[in-house]
Amino acid sequence: MSRALGLECYRYTIFAALWLSPLLAQGELRSLDDSALATIRGQSGLSIELELTASADRIAYFDDGNGIYLEDFRIGAASNPNQQARHLINIDIADDASLNLDYIVEDRRIEFGDIRLAGAPGVSMGGLFFDHNLAGSLRIRSGGATGSGYYFDSAYSMTDGRLGYRTNGNEVFLDDIAMTVDAPGVTLDLIDGALAIYAPSLIGSYSIGAVRFSGNPANHGASRDIASGELLSSYGGFAGDFDLSSNTAIRAGGRSGEGLRIDNQTVINSANFIYRDDAQQLALRDISGYWNVVDLRMDVAADWQGRNALALTLGRLNGELKIGRIEMGASGQSLGAVNLSFLLEDAVYSGESYSNAVYLQGGGHPDAGPQGLRLATEWSLQRADISYTENGHRVIFSGLQSWGRGDITVNVTRDGELNGTRFYDGLRIGFDGVRAGYRLNGLRVGSEDAPLQGGTELLLALGFYPAYEFEMDGQLTLGAGGASGEGITINSDVSIRNGRAALLAAPYDDGDGPAEQKGLWISDLNYESHMRDATVDVTQDGLEVVQGEAWSTMDVGNLRVGNKDSGASFGRFVLEQYETGSSMVISPGGAGDVCAGGAGADAASCEASGGRWETRGDEGLTIGLKQILARAESGGRRNALTWETNRELDSSGQLVSNSGTRMVLNDIHTSDGGDYDGDGIDDNTFGIQTDIAVDVYQTRVVKKSDGADAQGVVGARGDEKIMDPSVAAGYRYVAVPGPEELASRPLGFAVNARARFRELSVNNVDLVHPVGGAQTAVYGVSMQNFDIKANLTATPMP
Repeated sequence: MSRALGLECYRYTIFAALWLSPLLAQGELRSLDDSALATIRGQSGLSIELELTASADRIAYFDDGNGIYLEDFRIGAASNPNQQARHLINIDIADDASLNLDYIVEDRRIEFGDIRLAGAPGVSMGGLFFDHNLAGSLRIRSGGATGSGYYFDSAYSMTDGRLGYRTNGNEVFLDDIAMTVDAPGVTLDLIDGALAIYAPSLIGSYSIGAVRFSGNPANHGASRDIASGELLSSYGGFAGDFDLSSNTAIRAGGRSGEGLRIDNQTVINSANFIYRDDAQQLALRDISGYWNVVDLRMDVAADWQGRNALALTLGRLNGELKIGRIEMGASGQSLGAVNLSFLLEDAVYSGESYSNAVYLQGGGHPDAGPQGLRLATEWSLQRADISYTENGHRVIFSGLQSWGRGDITVNVTRDGELNGTRFYDGLRIGFDGVRAGYRLNGLRVGSEDAPLQGGTELLLALGFYPAYEFEMDGQLTLGAGGASGEGITINSDVSIRNGRAALLAAPYDDGDGPAEQKGLWISDLNYESHMRDATVDVTQDGLEVVQGEAWSTMDVGNLRVGNKDSGASFGRFVLEQYETGSSMVISPGGAGDVCAGGAGADAASCEASGGRWETRGDEGLTIGLKQILARAESGGRRNALTWETNRELDSSGQLVSNSGTRMVLNDIHTSDGGDYDGDGIDDNTFGIQTDIAVDVYQTRVVKKSDGADAQGVVGARGDEKIMDPSVAAGYRYVAVPGPEELASRPLGFAVNARARFRELSVNNVDLVHPVGGAQTAVYGVSMQNFDIKANLTATPMP
């Protein structure tokens, strides 16, 4: 061997030793005995076999004098905490002076029992554990992108993996993880004071057999309950694959003083994601896109309330995500494609500045125990456009903005009451003093430069408002297991104060800059909502959500027209809801064949009735809603509607609730119209059923009057609007369109709906006077066998 090659071998052997030193440094230092020496072999390279356990009471990181502590650190066997994890490492130096490492890791667990912050005694962020077997290779050679850095070729496969989060003895973990990753040609360089890492190709696949919950501390990291031997309940599993390329720069320096700065650009060349619930799948296929992270800082610093935290603060994040197909149901039918473009950046909303930051703190909900996460969170989504494409037609929900600030808590909890707070099995996400809002500018149909139009109000049936501002407290607990087998169970309690939501809203920016949004508003809103044992499952029909028991009170202080704060008021409205067994099913496929404006099961009979036969394709979205309005129960759970006017003013000029004249529709409930099971009570299983089919489709639009419209385009009453990019306005009016012109009808956001019920009753209608009290005006109102169909299409109005 030449002297030069010998020096290179020595150099890379020293590098390998340094690379391995973090693993070895945590263990106890001792002399190798004869049996240990027998496992080290030197032939064409070096083989090292280790049976490793390592532990440390605390690992600390300090930033500007502030500390974060990783406590109860351990490396050892996953199957038995008292045993060792096996490592086999083969080290070789090739003829081109590259260092080659082949490694096998068996039955290893890496664990932190607690993560704590200095200055926050008695609370922690909880613990993490990672079980895995690994087999892989790593090749290191000099050069890099600049010639003075390094190249890395890495490939590995992981099996029998578990990754878990644990608080107060309860845990949620990814079980049965399998993964393969191939990352050739990664470069590592020092460029302009930054550690530059470029990965031209990162290709891999993954599979998670189940996401499991355990409320028994003795089950730590085990798939089966230690007492019963049964598999722990599962949220379902997921799998996928990816092909990425990435460029990352890491610099020293936080937002203030010490810390880290990270800039990253990643391109998603292709990806697929599949969620499995028992034998059913929800698949996101043909994913592509990119994201750019600019000036992400990591510090140990104080949040806006002066609480010490691990701070992640963002300068800017923009990107795009394209999902080519969303498949669900037994046949794997596609709902269509979704595209999301977004920009997160500092901005001002309603005169207040918002940025993007997360401050991680320990503790979670104070009654859940000392372990948990509290995330002081602030966000500013300056712009997002969400487009939906089905059968080649596209609608864009344009100009979505969102902002907010408040605390999010995370705990893994078990069912029961602690210190007066009710908890449920699962991952609990709490909301503490969150002030937030969002608004949507409008719809664009066809392309990004299409004119803004209304139509977002068609989504009110799903509880989506065109604009909404609120203050919120409450919790959402995601439990493992659905209606049967795998799935998700939801228990929630939400309180909203000082809300302002638009039922109808004009654009907030029609091209001349942001302006006050006008519309029909539910203002001075206070809302209490509770849900018990709701389930989410992927079924043969699609995604099914069953509410279980749900009750709520929506107190609208003023229903206003125009300005959300000072517009003319219709008065106060209070809507109380109590439902049992209500459900929603989201299925692929929209309206299919539709007879618009007439009646008929085929094209001939439809046209004979004066209608228009439309074939809207096999993609689209169908939403089936069933609302079972239960009869009033003790404790104030009921369905009722109250309208109040002529309220008095208090000394500060505020309207006083329950001081005016009220009309109350009391104990509204559904029924099947009879006692068919013989239990002496009218059955209530049908409820109010509403089917909503959503498509993007061309539609017939006619002119309402003679002369020029608002854009100056001239036509006669009854002429049909035909899109024509060759003219200035982009459209013209035609009296009798030909076949080619009919193919250029304007696209619209089309909703085909049907609502029906067997019986809907109001127990009594009361008039309540502030002096005379309540008097029943009508006792007993029933409506039966209601069935109505509607076909609505939202298009731009000139």
